[in-house]
Amino acid sequence: MHRICSSLAAHGFQVRIIGVKRRESIPLPIPPLYHASYQQQRLNCFFQKGPLFYLEFNIKLFIRLCSLSYDTACAIDLDTILPVWWATWLRRKKRVYDAHEYFTDMKEVRTRPRVQTVWKWIERSALPHYKVGYTVNQHLADLFYERLQIKLEVIRNLPSTQNQPINIPEISPQKGAVLAEDAINEDKIYFNFTSNNLVQLLNNQFKSKFIIYQGAVNHGRGFEQLIPAMQWVNAPLLIVGQGNFLAQTTALIEAYGLEQKVFIHPPIPPAELKMLTPLAHIGITIFEAEGVNQFYSLANRFFDYMAAGVPQVCVNYPMYAEIVEANPFALLINNIEPSTIAAALNNLLSDDVLYNRLQQECSKATKVLNWENESNQLIAFYSRL
Repeated sequence: MHRICSSLAAHGFQVRIIGVKRRESIPLPIPPLYHASYQQQRLNCFFQKGPLFYLEFNIKLFIRLCSLSYDTACAIDLDTILPVWWATWLRRKKRVYDAHEYFTDMKEVRTRPRVQTVWKWIERSALPHYKVGYTVNQHLADLFYERLQIKLEVIRNLPSTQNQPINIPEISPQKGAVLAEDAINEDKIYFNFTSNNLVQLLNNQFKSKFIIYQGAVNHGRGFEQLIPAMQWVNAPLLIVGQGNFLAQTTALIEAYGLEQKVFIHPPIPPAELKMLTPLAHIGITIFEAEGVNQFYSLANRFFDYMAAGVPQVCVNYPMYAEIVEANPFALLINNIEPSTIAAALNNLLSDDVLYNRLQQECSKATKVLNWENESNQLIAFYSRL
C-alpha cells in the first residue's frame, strides 16, 4: 500500500490511506517513504476480531468516508467493500476495488462454512457495484470474471529499485547495530535496527547463514510443513510477522523442540525489513495447494527476496512457475512435504554453484520486475477515472 500511495502522490494525486489500529500495530512510518507524501490514518476499534470487530470497523469507516473530501475511494479486499460502496453511492463519488487476494477462498474463510457464506453474500451483493478495479495477477483476474463477471485489470505489487537500505560503515557494534561482512569490499558493515531482540538474534543465532520467512503468519502458509522440515535443515529460520496462525506456529516449534533453531519476531517497519532481508541466505515462499487463493497467489515476499538478491525456495504454482520460467531466480518445489522443503533448503545451503546462479538471476530479474515499471499501469488506471 505504501508503494501505491506514494506513486499516486508523486504523480499529483492527493492520497489518504485509512486502516485500523490494532494493539500489536507497529508505529506508522513517517512519509515520505518513497519521496512522496500522503496522509495516513488508523481507526481505533474496541473489538479486535470476530463479527463485532468487522461491524465496528465498517461503521467507523463509513462515517469517516462520509465526512472526508475526495473524488474516488478504493476498497481494499472484501473487508472494506461495503462502507466504500455505501459512502460513495450516498455522495455520488467514484469507487475502485483492489483485490489483493480471492478473499472468500482464503483458508481461514473457506474452512468455516458459515463465515464463508457471509463473505460470499457480501461479495455477490457489493462487487457488481464496482465497475473498475485491479488485482495482483492475471489468473485471479480471470477467476473474478469467470465467477462474478467482473473485469479487473492487473497491477502487480513489485518491489521498488529505489531507496535501497543505506549501509552505515565505520561505527562500532552498539545497541541497535548488526554486523555484516561485505564479501566484495571486505569491509565490516553495520545495520541499525530499533528492535533490541532482533539485534540480539542477528548478532548471536544468525551470525552465519540463516533462512527468512517474512509476511503474515496465517493459515494456509505452510507452517505445518515448514516447522517439522526445519529438523533436517542445516541453518536456523527467522520468521518475521504475525497473523492468525501465530499461536499454532509457536506450538509447533515447541512440539518439535526447535526453540533454538526457529525464531519468531514481530513485524518491523518496512525500511528496516529492506535492511534485514539481504542479510538472509535463503527466503521461503510456500502455500498449501488447497484453494484457489493459495494456488493462484503471487506473494509480495516472492519479489522482495528477488530484489534483495536472496535466492528462495518457492512452490511450483502457476504464477510462480510462469515468472521463474522467464526469470529463473528461485528454486521451485512440486509439493510442500517437510522432506521436500528440507531437501530444497539444504540443496541451496550446500550447492554454491546453484546458489550463485540464482543470485545472479535475482539481479537480472529486478531490472525488469520492479515497481518503477509496474507503477506506470497504476498511474494510467487512475488517470482514466
